[in-house]
Amino acid sequence: MNLTNAFKFVPGQTSPEDALSAGDYPASNSYIDVTGYQWVNVVIHLGTIHSSDLPSFEIKEAEATNGTADSIDTTYCKHTCAADDDDEMITFAIETAKLSEDHHFLTCTVAGVTNGSYADIMYILGPARHQPVTQDTDVLPAASQHEFAG
Repeated sequence: MNLTNAFKFVPGQTSPEDALSAGDYPASNSYIDVTGYQWVNVVIHLGTIHSSDLPSFEIKEAEATNGTADSIDTTYCKHTCAADDDDEMITFAIETAKLSEDHHFLTCTVAGVTNGSYADIMYILGPARHQPVTQDTDVLPAASQHEFAG
């Protein structure tokens, strides 16, 4: 299966080499529309965590790209890291049918980062109800998509 045809890749932040700050990833006015997708997987790859930080990541839902970010479930949609979790990964799997009726936009709210901690937040939407998926070519240009198949 070609992932780029069935799944949409959306970065949570523009540059993973920039230190995290408390807030939403992506920011309000850019929340991710998950309409047309059965699942959303969020993969967070931690970089260096400052010894004084205890980063937390919570996936939230909203009614619009700039709506109010509401908690989905603080047990299954929130993770708090330890200061020594450098280079670990965190995953969240969200079944879109379980979101509130009029909420089909997602963001990841980050807290507990004030001293210089790093992570890369990636959303993987899919499988798509209609294929092929249109990728954002600024993020995943056609020249960067490779397939070896028979």
